[in-house]
Amino acid sequence: MSRMRFYPALWASKAAALALKVAGRTGGQLPGVVAHAIDPMFLDDIEKPERVVFLSGTNGKTTTTNVLSDILLDNGIQHVSNRSGANIVNGVETTLLKNATLTGKQRVPFAVMELDEVSYRTVMPYVTPDISVVTNLYGDTFTRSADPAYVFDIMTKYTPASSKLVLNADDLISCRIAPQANDRVYFSIAHLPEDTPGPQGIVCDLTACPECGGKLEYDWCHLRHLGHARCTRCGFTNPEADYVVTAIDHEAKTFTVQERRAEGAPEYRYPFSLYSVANIYNLLTVVVTARELGLSPEQIAASLGRVSLPSERFVERTAGGKRIVTIAAKGENATANSVAFDTIRKEPGTKAVFIVISDAHMAEVPEDTEYTGWYWQADFEYLNDPDIKQIVLYGCTADDIKLRLLMAGIDPGIIEIVDDASKIADAIDIEHVDGAYIAHCVTDVEIAHETADKLIDRIQEVRDAR
Repeated sequence: MSRMRFYPALWASKAAALALKVAGRTGGQLPGVVAHAIDPMFLDDIEKPERVVFLSGTNGKTTTTNVLSDILLDNGIQHVSNRSGANIVNGVETTLLKNATLTGKQRVPFAVMELDEVSYRTVMPYVTPDISVVTNLYGDTFTRSADPAYVFDIMTKYTPASSKLVLNADDLISCRIAPQANDRVYFSIAHLPEDTPGPQGIVCDLTACPECGGKLEYDWCHLRHLGHARCTRCGFTNPEADYVVTAIDHEAKTFTVQERRAEGAPEYRYPFSLYSVANIYNLLTVVVTARELGLSPEQIAASLGRVSLPSERFVERTAGGKRIVTIAAKGENATANSVAFDTIRKEPGTKAVFIVISDAHMAEVPEDTEYTGWYWQADFEYLNDPDIKQIVLYGCTADDIKLRLLMAGIDPGIIEIVDDASKIADAIDIEHVDGAYIAHCVTDVEIAHETADKLIDRIQEVRDAR
């Protein structure tokens, strides 16, 4: 440790964190940026908590981190967490420095943190997690980490051999991560009635055996390439799962998890509030990680019944008998947006759809440009549905999205581009549909929720006028 750098970095970053707090701003990773600028080895120099859990994966890591954190707190287990999603090296530094005393000692000896997959190379050399959780691996943000093989290689190279891994047995990509780590726990979902015979969508992230390149033969798929398959050439298949969802009761809103490593393979039921395969995967990941941390099934089930799932990704409100739903997805992420479109398609009733998935922050930075090629890997065809009566577009790439919709066979007569955010709600024809669905990028949350608020106000004004 270079004390000449570390302590000035610690104190300056704490001052930055305090200033942000006084100003009423969270600041995200800014304190870590300050610390890193003064001491480039800050993450190595700062004391680490005695116990560290990292949660990563293309989709679901923020939700699983926050729900796991809530469950731990609900059971009186104090810890630090980067709940705001500051999941790169500066975010991890910020979390640790906020937990540190002025002498650099950690106040709380337990950390549960979301970690960006590519950031393994800048974080793992200095922080060895006791447990490293990986939800899944898909093609991700196009301009940063689009190829799952690229991300897989980084995660495999930098995962410490001593860490326990919690992995998705249904993902033949991520289940193979870091073979040097021998302590491995796998989770899975058994065959479901709504499963498909193979991967669905324009693009599949797993087109051949990841071991030998041979043909994969699927038994079923739950979501994209997640499912059960075997290689017809080398026999590679899914690993045996330690925790398996064996039943989902939609009426009771519970899912059953069998613990196959335990004596007698007992089964336990856990509640869920909103059903989707992706949500069950998220909750299963939380359950498995909490069990590996020592919580009992009864503690976890009780906490899941009390804690609220993060609402930013799927928010539903009702006004005048009409549903107003906002659905978030990663920008430049074809899989996340395809799942959002598929969710909209499967919802009951007639719909107006508002799409704002242009990464607005990119348009504001002269040297940064959103690569629109990912639109052609996203399944906009899901929106070519007779129940979808209108599609409204807004954002700097609205014309590109319109072209993609036209190529998906969607009637140009139902597509409308709005160039003023204040007029979006007025453009949505809520009077003639059962509900409005707003698909938005995570950087466009404010526009999405302002539009939803205005729609509800419009509906109430019409109702009051009658």
